[in-house]
Amino acid sequence: MGKKVLHILNTSKFSGAENVVVTLIEAFCKMSDDTEFIYVSPDGSIRKVLEEKKITFEPVKAVSVSELRRVIKKYKPDIIHAHDFTASIIAALAAGKISVISHLHNNGPWLKKYCIKSFAYGISCIKYRHILSVSDSIFSEYVFGRFIKGKGAVIGNPINTLKVAGLAERAEESETFDVCFLGRLCEAKDPVRFVEIVRKLSESIPVKTVIIGDGPYRQKVEEKILEYGLGESIVLKGFLSNPYGILKKSKALCAPSKWEGFGLMAVEALSLGVPVAASPVGGLVDIVTDRCGKFCQTDSEFVDFLESVLKDEETFKTYSQAAKDRAKELDNMDDYYNKIKSFYS
Repeated sequence: MGKKVLHILNTSKFSGAENVVVTLIEAFCKMSDDTEFIYVSPDGSIRKVLEEKKITFEPVKAVSVSELRRVIKKYKPDIIHAHDFTASIIAALAAGKISVISHLHNNGPWLKKYCIKSFAYGISCIKYRHILSVSDSIFSEYVFGRFIKGKGAVIGNPINTLKVAGLAERAEESETFDVCFLGRLCEAKDPVRFVEIVRKLSESIPVKTVIIGDGPYRQKVEEKILEYGLGESIVLKGFLSNPYGILKKSKALCAPSKWEGFGLMAVEALSLGVPVAASPVGGLVDIVTDRCGKFCQTDSEFVDFLESVLKDEETFKTYSQAAKDRAKELDNMDDYYNKIKSFYS
């Protein structure tokens, strides 16, 4: 009989970490593995995604000690695979003798400080059997990182370029845009800065851009678009379960993130031959190269690169082919499956 694993997530929507978990579960099913998975999170739009994928979903009122203990009693798991800091801390408190894997997908600015969050996670590390990270930046930036590296492993994210290509072909929406922003509308992804970059870019050339995603910064983004009169230059799509049809038909992905754990949207863009202009933060520094995109510190650098790709078709084709080549180098689905399976063992 295989192991039973609870995946604990503190969000109700489908985004980066949620995508990783779903991809991981699908990989185990494809390999005919007998591991049983239960996805545990607050209820929300994630339910539809899980139902489509036929993944067992156990909604909770909140990711709390009492709710997790209820779920543990119901399913009697062998392993708790907790995603990101809050879910990991609560899992450590609720797990009892059950093994806990803490899987970190982002590196918020508080990691670098001595504060309640950094101390709480540091103390909870006593409980974890493994601490998995999507990039080395999480361990290197965490103020107590040197104390937990013995349990740590940098495993990146599961990358399946063929899956992304297949999703792009099946996407219901496939409009053509010059530049795409793909990600949660939150401080980390800095969508407000994207609007600023588009404003400056539109002063040089006419552009049609798109923002795909939702989140707490949506109102700020809408207000900025209105303030700059960019209603015809920026289309705000909101959350799309399959954004890859639109991404494939874009000339560039713009990722002006303040911080990143891994930067999965950049790999997805490269898989579809879309060059990437990105901030040099987190896992993005290990994904983008100067052949398939550009690292940009200032708004002017973003504008210059995007303008060069949009103005010259040959420049775009060169970057696009290099993007596909880079994505093939990053494809790691079989290796990722084997790594996770070894941690479960």
